[in-house]
Amino acid sequence: MKLRKFGEDFIHYYLRIFAKLQLYKTKPVIVGIGGASGKSSLTHLIYLILSDRSKVLYSPGRNSSTGIPLSILGIDLAGYSYYDWFKLLFISVWKLLTNWKRYDYYLAEMGIDGPNEPKNMSYLLKIIKPQIGVLTNISFEHSVYFEDYVSGSPEEKEKKIFDLTAEEERLLLLNSKEYVILNMDDQEIRKVFKTLKLKEITVSQKDSDLRIAKVKTSLSGFEAEFEHLNKNYTLKLSQPLTEHYSYSIALAIAVCLSLGVPIEESIDAIERKFALPNGRMSVFKGIKGTTIIDSSYNSSPIPLSNMLDFLKEIKGRRVAILGDMRELGILSQKFHEEAARKIIETCDSAILIGPLMKEFAYPILSKAKFNAFSFNTFAEAKGSILNSIKEGDVILVKGSQNTLFLERAVEMLLKDKKDVNNLCRRGKYWDKRRDRTL
Repeated sequence: MKLRKFGEDFIHYYLRIFAKLQLYKTKPVIVGIGGASGKSSLTHLIYLILSDRSKVLYSPGRNSSTGIPLSILGIDLAGYSYYDWFKLLFISVWKLLTNWKRYDYYLAEMGIDGPNEPKNMSYLLKIIKPQIGVLTNISFEHSVYFEDYVSGSPEEKEKKIFDLTAEEERLLLLNSKEYVILNMDDQEIRKVFKTLKLKEITVSQKDSDLRIAKVKTSLSGFEAEFEHLNKNYTLKLSQPLTEHYSYSIALAIAVCLSLGVPIEESIDAIERKFALPNGRMSVFKGIKGTTIIDSSYNSSPIPLSNMLDFLKEIKGRRVAILGDMRELGILSQKFHEEAARKIIETCDSAILIGPLMKEFAYPILSKAKFNAFSFNTFAEAKGSILNSIKEGDVILVKGSQNTLFLERAVEMLLKDKKDVNNLCRRGKYWDKRRDRTL
């Protein structure tokens, strides 16, 4: 066990040093992007804007203590065996000597998986020193990994976990070198506003440097109006998005504004190039004249709540096929019970998949005599899904990764089976993972 710990520590140290050397060679402007949810979306939006005029390094989802160095060095691991990590020692040297590709910007998505190194923000800031820092929001994330570091009653533990998470996230803002972009509608981010001594751009629905003035959402598209220096700007997309997505767009515009990109140019780039990754609010035609909203890539409390609010505004019979939200630890009960109450407010029917939904959400729906079914696995739920879907339903599919793989529910309901290529987690690797859970 000690030998394994030594090996892990050595790999982290080794990658960190080589990543720092690579950055010293190329000297890009680093934008650090953190937050409980929406990091990937915000990073993608910034990339769309900056890539029109500059060379940008952007590695979606590689936001960890090993993912960030690997993205900087330009290394893709074939696997994660001891042999793969051993080969990495030599590949890193080779990349450092041969990779002289220069980037103007490096967009660093920074995710925290615990309060201690190397899983925390403090460690990520040892790898990179962002010139610009931005947080989407501060909330519970990967809470299960914080539990061993708190004690007390359940309520006390919840508060301590939140405080630890907030403390780590705020480090990104406190350690940025030139500019911070602040979501002033997040009270935890607002707390550090007066302590920062950097240039900042604030974003809010109220008084701020960049104000979100108006948002319209529907299945046919998304429209948002922003105000800056008493001038209004309108963005229109044919892609449906939740109302909360306006914050990601506003924060991306603000980041690029700090880099000298005019707002008109940012909006034009987003309107021309925007597309969500598969499994993140894709819309498909389904069997029986249904409409499927595929958000099956992942699930957590805030995005799920936003999606259910979006579903509420759609006309027709609304069905939610929802899987567990994972990695919440002792907070699992709280957030799944909250999800149940939200389902009652926003949906007409629900099919719940996973042991957490069954244990915590379903009893609330059952007590309220809400039209709901609950199953431990997708395999158990298949028949009920097909039997309960009615003509013209609007169906939301959303759940965490790991063993649920609710893209299978979307695939089963597709009208045009060719659309399967537009679902998340494609390829032989994921096919084998799905097959093991049938």
